[in-house]
Amino acid sequence: MQRVLSWTLSILFHAVVAVALIHSVDLPDLLPEELMEVNLTEVQEPEPIIPMPAPMPEPPAQAKQQCPEEPPAAAPLPMDKTVVLDDAPQPPEAAPAPPTETAPLPESDVVEISPSKTLPPEPEPEATPEEELAEDGLPKKIYVRKDATVHRGAEARFGRALMGDYFSYSSKEFSGQFRTKDNRIISIIDARNTKYGRFLIYDSKNKTLRRLKQAFGKYVYTIGPSVYADEPVTGSVTFLAKNDRIERFILMTDDDRIAHYPVKVHVREEEVAFDGPAGRIEARLSRPPYDEGQAGAVVVHGPECADSGMVQAFTRTLSMHGLAALTFAPRGCGGETPSPAGTGELVEDTLSAFDFLAAHPSIDAGRTGIWGSGQGVPAAIRAAGRAAPGYLVCMLTDGLAPNDLPDRAVLARLDLPVFWLITGRETAKWRPLISTLETLRDKEKRAFTIVVAPVKTSREVLEAEGERSSWVEQVADDHASLAVSWINGLK
Repeated sequence: MQRVLSWTLSILFHAVVAVALIHSVDLPDLLPEELMEVNLTEVQEPEPIIPMPAPMPEPPAQAKQQCPEEPPAAAPLPMDKTVVLDDAPQPPEAAPAPPTETAPLPESDVVEISPSKTLPPEPEPEATPEEELAEDGLPKKIYVRKDATVHRGAEARFGRALMGDYFSYSSKEFSGQFRTKDNRIISIIDARNTKYGRFLIYDSKNKTLRRLKQAFGKYVYTIGPSVYADEPVTGSVTFLAKNDRIERFILMTDDDRIAHYPVKVHVREEEVAFDGPAGRIEARLSRPPYDEGQAGAVVVHGPECADSGMVQAFTRTLSMHGLAALTFAPRGCGGETPSPAGTGELVEDTLSAFDFLAAHPSIDAGRTGIWGSGQGVPAAIRAAGRAAPGYLVCMLTDGLAPNDLPDRAVLARLDLPVFWLITGRETAKWRPLISTLETLRDKEKRAFTIVVAPVKTSREVLEAEGERSSWVEQVADDHASLAVSWINGLK
């Protein structure tokens, strides 16, 4: 009896404690709260819409000041004065910050291999034994050269090698004139057959001429510090293609903090031939990229055998500014041992070249002239006296001596517009000639335009030019644009 009473009291006690604990817990209400109801009694009126005022009538044409879409044309060069261009040196550029010293890299376990060493010749694969042939007669193992890449599947079926070589551009496509957005001209000169042996890059902004070296692949070149050294590297050039020709390249140099993307000016070039006094004359005609009926000139660079890459860089500059140019090699320069002829033969070939250019269907015969450059000025003057060109350009450089020019009587017979461009670093030696030309212009009313343009160039160009003619100097865009503007201004 006592045990039953004890169990009953224990159960009752635990039940009371459980009920007390349940009621002591604050449980959230399961029913949602009542939503507050709001009755809108006032509605805000919308803001009134104010109509825009009617446009004012346009002012009369005289009152309007419109900016011209194209820059005004430059004033023509005066025919009764001698123009001397500013030869003040360019302001020095800020010196770059000295490079921070970096900790030397830890030496690796790589062992340098001499460039004179080459890999031993690979042994030819032995004949396939008969037991290694499959049922169809083909070998079970295919031997592949170690320097080749094996392609399988779609690459092999669609001819990867054929498609890879389809856009394999010739290195001749790299040379040419390239223009940037800020009208900066970059010239890539093919001087591989000269004493430089490489492509050269000329910058019209910094007046620098430097050497290019193929780095890796076919389209990446590094820029050296001069025309005779490849290191230390001062920049890089990466050529880019579009469709079937080189269109632009990426230029990165230490002189600029950003990369430039010069676009190539595709002048039209073709190999031509015409009859001369001694037979057929092979020549090269360079024309502007567009249109027909442009002005043209026969470029005479002298009786010496000049490199075709340097001459081509100059003619491309002329064509980029809208002037067609015809050049030919003097007699005796086509063989293995060049033996150029004299000035007399050069004059005869120049006359034949002028007749051919004037009769060309894409050239305006009334604006066809002769361009004498450097040592070619004497032959150009004599040819102009015998022909009837529309104009004559005489570009006097350091490679020509004053005694090489004809006398005053020959100059007085030049009854045609003549542009005398005196350039170089030794312009003082031409003062007697300038005095003679001014006398013929002022007293005998010769149509002579005299411009003295001392060269403002860098040390690299001075070292590259050497003792011979100034073809490197003539790549400069300033002289070509100045002479072409004078030709276009003739009536």
